[in-house]
Amino acid sequence: MHVLSRSITALTMLTAAASLAVAAAPTSAAASASAPTVSVTANGVNCTNVVQIGTKKVVADRGMNAFTVRQYKGYCRDAKGSAWMNFASVYVWQQYHVRGFAYRAYAGIVVRGDFEPRGFKIGANRQRLTYSTPVRTIQDCTRGWGKLYRLGDESRQGMTSERC
Repeated sequence: MHVLSRSITALTMLTAAASLAVAAAPTSAAASASAPTVSVTANGVNCTNVVQIGTKKVVADRGMNAFTVRQYKGYCRDAKGSAWMNFASVYVWQQYHVRGFAYRAYAGIVVRGDFEPRGFKIGANRQRLTYSTPVRTIQDCTRGWGKLYRLGDESRQGMTSERC
């Protein structure tokens, strides 16, 4: 059932972000070295050679699995030019989304030793897939970070495994 659940989640992500070219992303650090790469051009992210790094984090809220946080590295463009960068995504699960209440996803990159996430981005109301802004942190120990804000309250935060 876990494989089926991941397949449904991947299919839903394709539907939610039509401009996102998706390939199968590994769930383990060891598999990421041979993982296929993709391009991401959505929600302010303009990156190629994108691979997921670290392990994803599934976070429960209101008694159900609510969202998944992932961290990526890719060759991205910003105001300073192109470089290898990190960014995160928060994907809200269908079972949470269909409840119908307002929420906003927060996404960012946490660097070891920092108190605030970098590349912090807030998604639109009920936006199911939110990416942080890519940041130049490849040389640092990082984690993808995310949470949901809903009606004056916040969900638990979720962080991926640390990658150095």
